[in-house]
Amino acid sequence: MKQDNVPSFIIKKHPKADIKFIGSGSDSDAYKIGNHIIRIPHANSTELYLREAAICSAISQDISFQIPNISVHKEKDGTLWAEHEMIMGEKWSWHKYMCHPKRMHNLGRSLARFMAELHSVDTRKIPAKHRKSVPYMPFNTVAPFLAKFLSDHQMQFFKKHYEKILAYPVKKSDMVLVHLGIKGPNSVADKDGNLVGVFDFCNAGIYERERDMVLIAIMAPNSLWRIFAREYKQLTGIKPNKKRIIDLAKIEFLWAKRWIRGDGQIQPAGDRFMLKNIGAAMAHFHHLPYQFKWLWYYAIKLKRHI
Repeated sequence: MKQDNVPSFIIKKHPKADIKFIGSGSDSDAYKIGNHIIRIPHANSTELYLREAAICSAISQDISFQIPNISVHKEKDGTLWAEHEMIMGEKWSWHKYMCHPKRMHNLGRSLARFMAELHSVDTRKIPAKHRKSVPYMPFNTVAPFLAKFLSDHQMQFFKKHYEKILAYPVKKSDMVLVHLGIKGPNSVADKDGNLVGVFDFCNAGIYERERDMVLIAIMAPNSLWRIFAREYKQLTGIKPNKKRIIDLAKIEFLWAKRWIRGDGQIQPAGDRFMLKNIGAAMAHFHHLPYQFKWLWYYAIKLKRHI
């Protein structure tokens, strides 16, 4: 890549290295230098990387899978950056193993094993200042944004079901350390589909265990979900509550992190994002088939002339 696109302090520290820009996520820019990854947080994201380093360090002895050993550094100008060795393995995706039953079986079982280990971590090991929950937005905060797409009656209906989901009685024992990003881009597997390592703990925090299963339940093939759920129950004695997971999936777009921008302002991703997710939530609240979300989507779209 062109050196004028690389921060000067990286070039200074690695003048002869082949520096490769990996990508820019919601929280940082990432670079590959040899077998190391360097990430530079965006504005107001530095705390996430201090938390990630602290959490990974605290749980490293409890997790049999590879996780990053992160070191955080600060330049004289105040720039904070994080570095860790690459976790080696193969990229995978939920549907990549559709035609590979053995890999799918291994992936489902190993995902369950990782999550069982993570959810069994004594959260008191995490430094108190980093022992945070992973909240959803208060309804009154997002109501002005929802009002653009819903009538007053629909708003009350949405509020009733949203707050009912938030008020669900969660056992203290089910409040565990969650990763909130168990998917292919944040982990690697071996050639047989076994999960090898997991990274990107920036969104980790304390919440109910089912919250960590949302991505698997809604994105993975049903066969992989069944393997995962069976193995998770065998390892923990706890059967994943699929109904609760789907409830959480329909309000996940109101996760606070999705709404708070780098400058601290609250703003949804855009009209299309809102329409799709409101449609899915309303169809779910009305106990309609998933496909009905598109009726909500186009009905609101036409009504508002978006």
